Parts: sequence; C-alpha cells; structure tokens
Amino acid sequence: MTHPIHHLECKIERCALRVRLNDVPVVDLVATTQPEWFAPPINLYLIGEENMLELEVAPLPRDDGSAGDFADVSVEGAVRVYGKGDAVAPGEGPVVIELTVMDELATRIREAKERDEELESPQTFVFVFDNAGPSFEDELLEAAPFDDADGLRDYAIRLRDAMRSSDTAGLAAEMEPKVQAYALAYDDSADRIRQSLIEVLEREYATLGFVTDFERDDVELVPAAGGRLWGLCRPGGLPLVQTPPDPDGNTMQIPIVVGLRDGALRIVR
Repeated sequence: MTHPIHHLECKIERCALRVRLNDVPVVDLVATTQPEWFAPPINLYLIGEENMLELEVAPLPRDDGSAGDFADVSVEGAVRVYGKGDAVAPGEGPVVIELTVMDELATRIREAKERDEELESPQTFVFVFDNAGPSFEDELLEAAPFDDADGLRDYAIRLRDAMRSSDTAGLAAEMEPKVQAYALAYDDSADRIRQSLIEVLEREYATLGFVTDFERDDVELVPAAGGRLWGLCRPGGLPLVQTPPDPDGNTMQIPIVVGLRDGALRIVR
C-alpha cells in the first residue's frame, strides 16, 4: 500500500454523535430526518499505537420535547485505511477496527432494564487501535500541557485584528505549523498546501469579509489532547475564522486549534 490514509467511516440515524480521537474533537453531527454518512480522513490525529477513539451518542428528543429513546438510535462504522489516491466509498477499504456500538448499546439497554433504570444520555463508547504511517505522538501525547488562558485569548485577538485588517499573509503565516502537519499526514507538498491556503484566504475570505464582532472576554477556550492543544472559538462555540452569512445563510469557516511551537502560540490544526 502507498502512503496509508485512515478514514473514520460512520452512518448514523436518529441521534447526535460527537467523536474525539486521542482527545481531539473530529466529528460533531446530528442525524434528524434522514441517515447521515461521513468518512473524514483522520491522519492528523493519530499517534501510532493505542489510538483512543471516543464516540458520544445521544438519542434525539421526541417531538413533544421528552427524552429520546436509545432503542431508536443507529450507529454503524469503522476505521478504514486506504492508499493515497484510492477512492473512498461507503463500506469499502480495509478495516482497521469495527465500531461495534450497536452490540454494546444493546447490552447496556438490557442491563438498564434489568435494574429498572433509565439509560443515561449520552452514552460513550471507546475503541482502541494502532495505525501504520504518520504519527503525531510527540505533540498529542508527549508535549507538556499548558493552560495560559490570558495568552490564548490574547492570541485570539491577534488573529481577530489580522482579520479586521484583511492581513491574509499574516494569517497564513500563523497557520504554517498546520500546513506542515497536513503535508506530513497526507504525504503532500507543503508548498502546494501553503499556496492553496493563501489563495483561499485572499480570493474568498478577504473578498467576503470576516466576522470580527467579538472581544477578548468573548473568546471560548476548548482544551484538546489533554490540554496540549486548544480550540479558539467565538461565543457559542462558533469558529474563530468565519465569513458573514450569505443570503441563504451559508458561511465559510476555519476552525482554529493552537499549540506551542518554539515557545509561541501558532495555529497547528
């Protein structure tokens, strides 16, 4: 196999799903009126051995607002690995680990009924697997955690000010560690990724404008990888980098995850 690309494949129905891989958020999805299928690449969050995948599942509330029923929930999935350039399709590709959520959920439902108890929501399911290929163990597992809330908020305002002045070159420079991570994770050219990023920031984001109506105390801090990385969000958990809604309510967004690089905060994911 050429450079291995790992994908998290899931199909969900009538539930909300949150997924963390090695304590980094990778999926937050709700399936309401129809099933949702997704298979995002996850190489950026792998550590080689004993990757920990956590799925948090919750049934959707009923129409009358009462609590949902886990009996209505459906979650199917697997971690699959493809060679670089292979087509990704539902149910195809070698399986690294099956996500046997439904088997475990059935056991939990039965045991709760035997105790005459309600099953708490959400329920969390944990799967552990190894991966070949790229590993980010050094930054996701071995780096020292940090909790400088003031420094994190100051950095968020630095990024906001760059957006206000349409300093796309400055924003792209702050994302250089992210560029390097993508190049390593997916065996790609850092030059190509960097140029594509610059073009998107200049031609699309700067043209549409940025949402910058937030202040330092509004910034929300979301720990990841045991506090080694931090997500920076606007109020309500909204992405820090976002364009204003178009007439149909659509936006362009870039979630911002930062970490220490040579003692300074930079955008790493």
